[in-house]
Amino acid sequence: VLLIAGAVLIIDSRTPRILAAYVVLAFTVSIFILPSALESPLSVTLFAMSVLLKIVVAPIVILMFLRANPPANDLLPSISLPARIVLVIAFALISRAVGHFPSLASIPMQGLVAYVVLCSAGMLVVHRNLLAHVMGLLALGAGITFAGATLAPTLPEFVELGATFDALVATVLGLTLVRSIVAHSPILDVESLRRLRG
Repeated sequence: VLLIAGAVLIIDSRTPRILAAYVVLAFTVSIFILPSALESPLSVTLFAMSVLLKIVVAPIVILMFLRANPPANDLLPSISLPARIVLVIAFALISRAVGHFPSLASIPMQGLVAYVVLCSAGMLVVHRNLLAHVMGLLALGAGITFAGATLAPTLPEFVELGATFDALVATVLGLTLVRSIVAHSPILDVESLRRLRG
């Protein structure tokens, strides 16, 4: 599931499908973290708030933005579809090689964690739309949470809630910024935004 969601982040160019891939990614990472969150009522509450913010609130805010700004539906990839497919394959091969590093051999699912982080960061580079960058940062946050859960499974849920709150604030601020920029350039293409410099 994470392999497909990571690939969709880079290969697809339509916002709703990439948003769905982010939700699948965040949901899957949340399921992976769930056993460690069941240790106390406080950690269950914090985990539930975190999941609600990441999987419900942030996607709803992005969908509301899309409804108000239909041109943002196309994320305008900067490279062709075949090149994006090759990039995903390269990320999969690099992630597989991570498992052969002696220093990472004791970490569970290190290859999958590397793949999720690489695909999330790749989304930031491949797509030229500011909305894609907001979703890329959210996906990268899920990837980093996944890495943290595998590297330090007993990490307190307070850190997770703080990271989730930061992601939510970044999403709202990013969408507010994007909305104000839409007045000048409705397609949110990075090239057209460069012309806004004064």
